[in-house]
Amino acid sequence: MILLRYYFLLIITLLPLLGCQKSNNLTSQVDNKSYINNFELLQENPNSQTSLKIVSPKAIIDPTSNDIELHESLIEIFNNNGQDFKVKSGNSSLNNLTNSIRVFNNVNISFSNNHDYYITTNSFDWDLNSSVIDIDNAVNINFDNTKINASNGIYNIGSGLLNIVNSEFNRNVYNLTGEEEYQVKIVSDFAKWFKRDNTLEFSSNEKQVETTINLLLTQ
Repeated sequence: MILLRYYFLLIITLLPLLGCQKSNNLTSQVDNKSYINNFELLQENPNSQTSLKIVSPKAIIDPTSNDIELHESLIEIFNNNGQDFKVKSGNSSLNNLTNSIRVFNNVNISFSNNHDYYITTNSFDWDLNSSVIDIDNAVNINFDNTKINASNGIYNIGSGLLNIVNSEFNRNVYNLTGEEEYQVKIVSDFAKWFKRDNTLEFSSNEKQVETTINLLLTQ
């Protein structure tokens, strides 16, 4: 009975020490990372003749890998004529080893030449050594009265070409008085958007492109 009492007292004595050790380990892990407020990064890409600016109100830097986690990030891409487009997202991660960035959580891509043109998605990957952005999940494109949905896509910054897969094109057409006259729907396996002249090209395997026109106003 006395032995059992001593054993119980020993356990009570060790518990605060173990708790303190665990707390110190957690503190060490948290303090191992560096936090930067009002983070800003400028980088030039001579291969694609573009430069980018990344800003974030809060950045977390891992000293082991030098990777940077960004919160509420804004990425601005510039070409020879000025700003090309910008990307807003909830989070992004910059990998210094591969010189790549992953953007995720409510991603919005907007174009400087037309503020009514924007693309939303959940995430994309970009090798900063190239001009290719890989959008690896659902893509939603908004152009004026046009909406295009696709399963994934690739955007080439240098050529201004967006390739998308499994696309559905929907456009509402209005008359001079503002009344909606008809709706156009195009379903295709592939679609291309050429930013330079703002044109769309649809194609499918064995040339099967489905087009539906829904007339709303009839006399």
